[in-house]
Amino acid sequence: MNGMESLVHEQMRSAGADTYQRFLCQELIHKWRKFVDESIAAQVTPVTIEHGILFVEVKNSAFKDQLKFFAEEIIDAINENFDTPLVKEIRPAKPFQIVAASSVEIPPVQEKKVDVTFSEITLTAEEIARCREQAANFSNDELRQPVLNMLLSQARVQKFRLANGWHKCTDCNALCPPEEIFCGVCRIRAHEAMVEELYRIFYDEPWLKTRDAQKILLERIPHVRGECSPDAVESARTSLIQKVAAGIRYGDEESPDVLKLVALEKRLPPDKITPAIIRRTLLDLQFNLSDQALLRRYDALKSRK
Repeated sequence: MNGMESLVHEQMRSAGADTYQRFLCQELIHKWRKFVDESIAAQVTPVTIEHGILFVEVKNSAFKDQLKFFAEEIIDAINENFDTPLVKEIRPAKPFQIVAASSVEIPPVQEKKVDVTFSEITLTAEEIARCREQAANFSNDELRQPVLNMLLSQARVQKFRLANGWHKCTDCNALCPPEEIFCGVCRIRAHEAMVEELYRIFYDEPWLKTRDAQKILLERIPHVRGECSPDAVESARTSLIQKVAAGIRYGDEESPDVLKLVALEKRLPPDKITPAIIRRTLLDLQFNLSDQALLRRYDALKSRK
């Protein structure tokens, strides 16, 4: 990034986090074909960046499964072009994120008929003046007009959302679709909080069945009901299995960590776990854990079989 580009970035950053994020997204879209191969660019379009997560629109649903194989390469290519790492993860965007990123005619955010179309949305003189006042903070003449266009577009999107039932997020003042209770950023935070709570639940009672853990979780944080699917619970269990396995001291099959690992994997209470079950479980995990470093650690157990 040259000196002028760095200055522009500093000016945009001083305009606020939301404006700067949208500016980065626009720059990323503009340079997208410089970062990725044409074959990827034809299928994948950047939509928005939230907390280091790049959400992309994947035009071909079959390509979503392949995206993970290119993710690291794309992330490296993007981050090499910015002063600080911009992207740490890539995920497919949800429909409402794609709607929010569009600066032209915006389709309905729900399957039902939209009450007010985007083309019907106009800004008042006061709203336009407010946008002009914000854009006036930029001394660069060439930059001021694009920034003003972006602010006006944001203001129209905001009015469009309000006119069609969007409401404030449960945790912040950002708007979210009628069918959601969280905005995109807070949904990520809520999911992370849900996973942490599941860790605590399974750590205390690792033998719990999926349904029982789900019930306890919803009693503690009921507002994550929409995120708390059986698959999400099992994903947290698998992640915790890997975390516990990474800290095991081998040679002591009666250690609390080994017992907890077996209880997590087999869903058995401590009084049901036998030495034979412990040995069999540890050997089975050798073929199931994805971390190759852990697999090599388990090789030592084979000699005891």
